[in-house]
Amino acid sequence: MTKTQGKVSVVAPMFNEGQVLALFAEKVHEALLSVSVDYELIFVDDGSRDDTSERIRELAAVDPRIVGICFSRNFGKEAAIVAGLRHATGSAVVVMDGDGQHPPAILPEMIALWRQGGVEVVAAIKQGRVSDPWHVRLRASLFNRMMLAATGLDLEGGSDFQLLDRTAVDAVLALGERGRFFRGMAQWVGFKRQTIHFNVAERLAGTGRWSIRQLVRLALTAIISFTARPLTWIMGIGALGVAIALLLGGQALFSWFTGKAVSGWTSLTILILFFGSANLFAVGVVGEYLGQVYQEVKQRPLYLVREVIMGGKR
Repeated sequence: MTKTQGKVSVVAPMFNEGQVLALFAEKVHEALLSVSVDYELIFVDDGSRDDTSERIRELAAVDPRIVGICFSRNFGKEAAIVAGLRHATGSAVVVMDGDGQHPPAILPEMIALWRQGGVEVVAAIKQGRVSDPWHVRLRASLFNRMMLAATGLDLEGGSDFQLLDRTAVDAVLALGERGRFFRGMAQWVGFKRQTIHFNVAERLAGTGRWSIRQLVRLALTAIISFTARPLTWIMGIGALGVAIALLLGGQALFSWFTGKAVSGWTSLTILILFFGSANLFAVGVVGEYLGQVYQEVKQRPLYLVREVIMGGKR
């Protein structure tokens, strides 16, 4: 089957998005009908506390292209993306947010780039975030800079809004770790990529639900999953401490030989506080890596499915 004939799967993780689900599905349908492609729309209900699963069931009852995967509880967006990829049957899979900020209107252009051949990943890059407040843009910038410094992955403007050829999908699913960061994985697996730019749209309804704690947790997972460089940084801090200790030791010996009184209690106190805090920080970083190993060793599933809703079946 050629890419022109290939089926496209659209995966949309959903959490408490019942009020926008029908409108989002309508916009996806409009975009994909314009390019004459066989497709399926997979909604992954990540343990929503509203009526998201009921809205999926209503849509699936009248549209055989709708598939619903309902988790037993909230397992997180990364787990929802994995579930969608595993259930997708298309020759290409598009991952996008279901709140409307990833505009379905650019789906035809992404599919056209994939159909031309020569690329396995079409990544949508944020060109502007005018709808986001300044503090959201600031923390996104800080996260991207931290990821670049720690892992070497340039995620500036990156998003989960990506089209992956079946080859790339299988490569991502073959990665066995449980601490997952899809955006980074889609770049790490390599393959030929092409980018397309978009402006982040307004949410169809409601407000963003990412808390600072969740974002910090995501950042830690992303960094720990891709690099051990923070451990190297800790060793560098230790080496700096040894160098400073040698200098201070030399100064103390010189003062002793020359019979001068040793001064500098303030600097000594600062050094003790600094390296004491650095030690605690180092223990915390090592603890995060050990915690990740602990999660991997337990071999628990990424998610549990409560129900699978197949389109056209009541």
